[in-house]
Amino acid sequence: MIHVVQGHEKGIGLEVFLKSTVLLSQKNLNHIILYCIPETLEENLNNLKLPFKIYDSKFILCNKEIKSCFCKNEALPQSTVVLNEALKKIGEGECLLTLPTSKDQLIIKNRSLAGYTEFFRTLFKNSHVAMLFKGPRDLSLLLTDHIPLSAVSKELSHEFIKLKLKVVVDGLSRFFKKPEKIIFAGINPHAGEGGILGREDEEITKAISLLKADFPNINFLGPLPGDTLHFEDTSPSKTLQVYTYHDQGLVRFKSDNGLFGLNISLGLPFLRLSVDHGTAFSIYGKNKADASGCLYALKEALKVLDHDNK
Repeated sequence: MIHVVQGHEKGIGLEVFLKSTVLLSQKNLNHIILYCIPETLEENLNNLKLPFKIYDSKFILCNKEIKSCFCKNEALPQSTVVLNEALKKIGEGECLLTLPTSKDQLIIKNRSLAGYTEFFRTLFKNSHVAMLFKGPRDLSLLLTDHIPLSAVSKELSHEFIKLKLKVVVDGLSRFFKKPEKIIFAGINPHAGEGGILGREDEEITKAISLLKADFPNINFLGPLPGDTLHFEDTSPSKTLQVYTYHDQGLVRFKSDNGLFGLNISLGLPFLRLSVDHGTAFSIYGKNKADASGCLYALKEALKVLDHDNK
């Protein structure tokens, strides 16, 4: 089952999800359940100006039925309310699709977390939950994500890198496909230039040596300069590109893949997926949001389910 959570009530998440459902078959929709606040759903449906009806545990849009879990609008932000409800019901190995929210909307014990990934790391007490991005053109892992640039080299010990890569290889093998090649970017310009520009990249070299012993059938390369790594063969079906910090990996990924990007969390009991775009508050309610990214995410989730059923 694909469990979908609505995201921010004033973002475009529900709009792009609803537009995507119109383009999916009823057979595919039978594998999807939406967790949402009913008033928020109704507002979004009205904005689309398409025929709909809402029932107790489903709604009909353009003669297509979508299963729903309607949540009460509590004191917590809507994003947290619907996510907590989905986490109560999601099963081992199923898919969770999170629609965009803002950094102040995900709360655990009165503490705001800086995004879904941090929420899951805190909730499951697992600092090695990994953030990676899949698009039609490549597959990219971020070793660190929402931390200051000054903290990157302190975080990246060879043991940390080794443990995170083991989580990712295991997760990719379970839900997608085990990579044949893994290419590492260096931390410093020119991957340190043999130590002239810093020795932090030596930790990556140590990690690669350990990983080669653990995964002898994978070809490990690096560390290579982050600005030329992509000149290697980076077919997403075979190659995982590993970047050391957020913008080092995502500037090129988003430039190359546009809306067709999938934000993936591995290291959880389930597979978490998300569209690779934000809330776009400025166009909320205007029926202008492009649903391509959400449709891509749902189709990829359906492929995972199909793979599991074989």
